[in-house]
Amino acid sequence: MKRIAVIILLTIAPLFSYGQDIFDKYEDDDKVTFVAMQPKMFQMLGKMSVSSDDPEAKEFFKLVNSITSFKVITTEDGTISKDVGTWVTKRLKSSAFEELMRVRDGDSNVKFYVKEGKDDDHVKELLMFVTGIKEQNIEINGKKMETVLLSLTGDIDLRSISKLTQKMNLPGGDQLGKAGDGN
Repeated sequence: MKRIAVIILLTIAPLFSYGQDIFDKYEDDDKVTFVAMQPKMFQMLGKMSVSSDDPEAKEFFKLVNSITSFKVITTEDGTISKDVGTWVTKRLKSSAFEELMRVRDGDSNVKFYVKEGKDDDHVKELLMFVTGIKEQNIEINGKKMETVLLSLTGDIDLRSISKLTQKMNLPGGDQLGKAGDGN
């Protein structure tokens, strides 16, 4: 009986590792730049005082308050880039993501995917996947990035999200701004 239990456990163990979040997998990898902000950080940002005379700042903090999770991984490592691409493909097939937009410029590809929110202007999750940017000379800590994966979760207003990506100087912020404006 123990032998059967061990065989079953060994058989289903790969299923649990298959579902591992790509962000968790590479969080401590030296070949990856990893950023994660949790709900408490967004609560703290939302409590910062905002000048009543600055409508752009108010809009930015309103957006920040709607986000519950922000995760980014970037890498120049080809093997990790391929793994991230495989994870994105599997995630898109197994979840209710819809392609929002894609932009190709030379070898660079920027793709935006969303999970539907409470209405057409809001999403539960936004996934941005950027590949082929090594030749664009985008550097982080002296490394030329090949792949960027960004995940935002919360009650996200698509009309405002481009402001966050632009303020953080992330690849794809300009393209997302165009998508959020309905262009």
